[in-house]
Amino acid sequence: MITAKAQGKINLVFQVGPLRPDGYHEVASIYQALMLEESVSVEPSDSWLVEASGRVPGIELVPTGEDNLVVIAAKALAEHVGIANPQPMKFTILKQIPVAGGMAGGSADAAAALVALNQAWELGLTAEELAVVGAKVGADVPFALLGGTAFGRGTGTELTKLENQKELHVILIFSNEGLSTKTVFDAFDQVMPDGDSVDSELANNYQDLIGHNSLLPAALALRPQLAQLLELNFGLNGGYLSGSGPTVWYYSESYPKALAAFEMVKAFGYKAILTRTSPLGARLT
Repeated sequence: MITAKAQGKINLVFQVGPLRPDGYHEVASIYQALMLEESVSVEPSDSWLVEASGRVPGIELVPTGEDNLVVIAAKALAEHVGIANPQPMKFTILKQIPVAGGMAGGSADAAAALVALNQAWELGLTAEELAVVGAKVGADVPFALLGGTAFGRGTGTELTKLENQKELHVILIFSNEGLSTKTVFDAFDQVMPDGDSVDSELANNYQDLIGHNSLLPAALALRPQLAQLLELNFGLNGGYLSGSGPTVWYYSESYPKALAAFEMVKAFGYKAILTRTSPLGARLT
């Protein structure tokens, strides 16, 4: 059995342009990895199998068959290297990232699976080659492979590694119901048919835009109750929408301040996690 890990993320800034003729959106994003990680172990099996466990919201929604992103990633990897009939694998996933929470948990699973399979199948692919495969699986997979802080362009897969953001302590507040990325983007096309502005130079000026997320109006249209989570006052910066939502995040550079706010969040009965930013990407363990 071979195991790899990959981190969840938030988008410090997420700008989304109008729908393109190819069905995708042009984006400009500042991705930031968190110290919440997915662990994926792989081993040969008679058929493609996925077992997921973890005390996270939405764990029951994780696909256990060939529609899981880890299997999709495995087949894409096999096709990339010319393996016509790849060895079926069993994937054992230990989750820390909420499901359908806008934090790229499924993409982190796929990234960890690619790293583990690269080792298990003795392929010897570079990180850059794995990123090419990952981009075919999902827009957030290349960043999950890279980790740290990065600027994403195109559909989010064209990445530029940035100097790691000063450590931030992040409170993540979860909703009872997840939101699918596709549903939110479909709503975005209705709410903002002309899209939002996309800044090709975002990497140079994102500090003043932290928290901006073009998908916020669409997420609020689908989940009006998110407004309450976004307007909580715990003395921190925030709240902001994570990716396509519905997870909301607040942050502080001070751990004691973040911890005190986290205790308040829990006292009010919200489901939440206190974590911090991370420089890590996908890697073998």
